[in-house]
Amino acid sequence: MVSILIPIYNYCVTELLHALKLELDTIDCKYEILCCEDGSNRCVEENAKIISEIDHATHIISERNIGRIATRQKLAHLSKYDHLVFLDADVLPLNNHLISTYLKYFPNQYDAVYGGYYYSETKPNSNLTLRWRYGKNYEQVDAHVRNKKPYKIVISGNFLIKKQLFLDINSKIKSAGYGYDNYFGALLKTKKSSVLHINNHVLHNGLDTNAVYLKKIEKSVETIFELHYKFSQFTTDITLLEVFKNIDKLGISKLIAWMFTILKSSLKKQLLGSSPNLKLLQFYKLGYLCVLTKSR
Repeated sequence: MVSILIPIYNYCVTELLHALKLELDTIDCKYEILCCEDGSNRCVEENAKIISEIDHATHIISERNIGRIATRQKLAHLSKYDHLVFLDADVLPLNNHLISTYLKYFPNQYDAVYGGYYYSETKPNSNLTLRWRYGKNYEQVDAHVRNKKPYKIVISGNFLIKKQLFLDINSKIKSAGYGYDNYFGALLKTKKSSVLHINNHVLHNGLDTNAVYLKKIEKSVETIFELHYKFSQFTTDITLLEVFKNIDKLGISKLIAWMFTILKSSLKKQLLGSSPNLKLLQFYKLGYLCVLTKSR
C-alpha cells in the first residue's frame, strides 16, 4: 500500500500521470495518488482532466501558494498509507516499473529509499545550461556512489519514505527556500535514519533558466549557512561546508570573501552565459558563504 504524492506549481503533469497510470494498472497493490496545486495559475484545468481519469487519484487545489515544505506536509497528512512516494511535477519515469521497484523495499529495514535523477543527454537551450550541467555532474549519480555517503545526495523529487518519519522531519524545517534537500539530509542523519539509494531514476525535465537557478544557488548557500550555525554537529556531508571549514581554519575565509566581492560581477556574467563553468560556480558558492559568514 503506497501513497504517491505530487506537489504542483504551474506545471502540466499529464505525461507523468499517464506514465504512472500505465504502470499502476498492471500491479497488484493498493495505492492512491494525491496531487496538490500550490497556488497554481497555469495548467490547473489540464491537470484536473488527467487526474479525473485515474482511479484513486485526487486533485487538491490550494488557492494560495504556501511553498514546497508546507505542501508536502499537507500531502503527507492527507495520505492514508504508511509509505509515501514523493515525485516532483517536472519528472518522468524512465521505465514502466518505477513504483513497483519501490514496492520491493517495504516493509523493510530502510526508513527512506532514494531513486535518483537523470538528465537528458541533449544539451538544452543556452539559457538553461547552468541547471543542466549542474544536474548532469552533481545529481545524476549512480546508487553505488550515493550509498557511500547516504545523507549527501538526497533528492526530494523521487523517493520513498515512511510516513511518520517524513512528518517528523519535514515539520522541523522552517526555511521555505531553496536548499531543502540539504536540510532534509542533515535531519535524516541526526535521527540516524536508515537510507538506501537505488538506481530507480526519473528524468528531470523542469530546467530553470540560468538567472533563476543562480538565484536558487544563492538561496541554497544561505540555507547551508543557517545549517552550519544551528546544526553544525551533523552537516559534515555537505562538501561546501567541508571546504569552508578547512579554509576558515587556515584563516583565509575573509580573503576569499574579499576576492568574491571583487569578482562577483565577472563570475555572474560567465555563469549566466551559454557555457557556464561549474568550477567557477563552486567558487561562487564558497565566496558567497564566506561573505555571509563575514557579515554575521
